[in-house]
Amino acid sequence: MNNKILKIFIIMIILLFLIISCSKENKKDITVKLGCIGGFDIAILESLTGKLKEQNIVLDLIAFSDYSVLNKALVSKAIDLNHFQHYAYFVNETNKNDYYLSIIDKTFIADMNMYSDNLTNIGQIGLKSKIAVPEDDINLSRALKILDSIGLIRLKENDNKNYNYKFDDIRENYLLLEFVPIKSVNMHSIMSKVDAAIVNYHFNFDFRNSNIIYEDDPSKYQSDMYVNVVAARLEDENNITYKTIANLYKEKVSELINAGKIEGITIVD
Repeated sequence: MNNKILKIFIIMIILLFLIISCSKENKKDITVKLGCIGGFDIAILESLTGKLKEQNIVLDLIAFSDYSVLNKALVSKAIDLNHFQHYAYFVNETNKNDYYLSIIDKTFIADMNMYSDNLTNIGQIGLKSKIAVPEDDINLSRALKILDSIGLIRLKENDNKNYNYKFDDIRENYLLLEFVPIKSVNMHSIMSKVDAAIVNYHFNFDFRNSNIIYEDDPSKYQSDMYVNVVAARLEDENNITYKTIANLYKEKVSELINAGKIEGITIVD
């Protein structure tokens, strides 16, 4: 009798093992297309592929050079997620274009530094210096806020923190600075023709051989609206797979910050 019970027990263990093994084998990989821009994000996201694969998530990175098309690609389902924009840009894009998108997670606030190929410090900005700035409304507004925080210009007062400043809002321009609006992706190409440029963080790698003549301090202006976000389509706002990717991304960035390997970023919980 005892031998029969033992045999039955062994058979049950074997069957259970086979069921578990088959279950694991039948679990299909989930492929997620994530749109991003710049070498910074690509390097971090590529480093996550091993951990994600352990959870049956295959990350397919789609690199873009022009951030003006990334939300359109998300809406058209060419990609499933994107990470390139801050909250202010996201709100403007969704409202202006009637995009039904959602924020999966907030990641970090990134500095927007001023670079130059010819100058070595901000004090060398002189009369009629040429400053390249992003041409899109949202990042132009931030660039003007930065120049105001430095004291190079003075903007008209506006209590609406969501207001996007324009050139017409400059009330004082002491040095008669000349502004050169240009797409961020093309900014590096005109560095020889300007004295300085205010650069989006995602394009910092292009300026690795340029001088940082001013390090942005977001605490000097309303910066909470410039927190970067991971975005998805509205119907996917509670997607667990997407939240897993966003969480691992933040963990990796925090790890690199704590190790002193990256600067100019503040993680947002």
